[in-house]
Amino acid sequence: MKTLFKRIKSTYVYHCVIWIILIFFKLIMDYSVFGDLMLLMNMKVFIIFMTIFYINYSLFLPFIIRQNPRTRITIVITFIILYVGSFFLFMPHHPPFPPKDFPRPGKMMKPFEHGLNFHDMFFKIGLFSIIFSTLLFFIDKWLEDQKMIKALEFERQSSELKILREQINPHFFFNALNSIYSLSITQSKDTSRVILILSDIMRYVLNDKNGQKNNLNDEIINIKKYIEIQSIRFNKFNNINWKFYGNFEAYKIEPLLLLTFIENAFKYADFKKGPLDIFINLKYNILSFNVKNFYETKPSERTDHNKLGIKNTKMKLDLLYPEKYKLDINDNGSEYEINLNLQLD
Repeated sequence: MKTLFKRIKSTYVYHCVIWIILIFFKLIMDYSVFGDLMLLMNMKVFIIFMTIFYINYSLFLPFIIRQNPRTRITIVITFIILYVGSFFLFMPHHPPFPPKDFPRPGKMMKPFEHGLNFHDMFFKIGLFSIIFSTLLFFIDKWLEDQKMIKALEFERQSSELKILREQINPHFFFNALNSIYSLSITQSKDTSRVILILSDIMRYVLNDKNGQKNNLNDEIINIKKYIEIQSIRFNKFNNINWKFYGNFEAYKIEPLLLLTFIENAFKYADFKKGPLDIFINLKYNILSFNVKNFYETKPSERTDHNKLGIKNTKMKLDLLYPEKYKLDINDNGSEYEINLNLQLD
């Protein structure tokens, strides 16, 4: 109800602006041409004009729009025939001015000086009013349709984004639990510490249920915790390198956006072949992100799972950062590298 009232209110506010402009323009034109504002005559003209305008705008046109195409065409054709017929039926049978009243040289007759007759109202004022109200009606309808389309598009994107977020979170949890499982098998003394860190990460992820962007610094802290878990898990290789630079407190980012790429890198990394490198640099509002890892060639496994995660993340980028990011993915068969440049708000 509030939305309907707001729409009606906004529509008639700009209608009032249009009427003020038209009235002001008509008064100025009359004064410049005839030297008189002709307030009484103009008041009659605009009362007739507005009456016909809103009968057509609020009653006749909405009625036609609700009809099926055949009925709509029939009504329009019938109206045109009646209108043209009335034009000839009510056409005055005498000159607009008797010969003795023709304006003398140097004197200009004012319009409607002898009053408004039915023919003047119906064809001079009414026709313009009908054309103007019809034009404005369809402009308003087009604007309303555009707003509805945008609202539906926003709702669709919000639904897609919610689905993508729900897909990523369980995927992350399963991978994290696999890390604990690996440590528990070897009976590592760091298992309890990893569980504690993981609980912080899970708390951070589960608290993000409002669909809002997170502070970038909080996201970086969460990434560091995840890297710490994986560093404990793969400590015998000692070739995990990461460097983060920038004032992360000043910006916000979509939760787990970067962590998804890092998670995939750890999941498929082959540390026997080479290091895993993670680089994040924030300069002004441009975030540069790079993650690079070697992997063991297992085409089927990597194709099925990794492509799904990358595809979902790219969809999130398209929805949240349209035309504000550049994503490059390079795969030479043994080394996988992701470069992301992201413009933050």
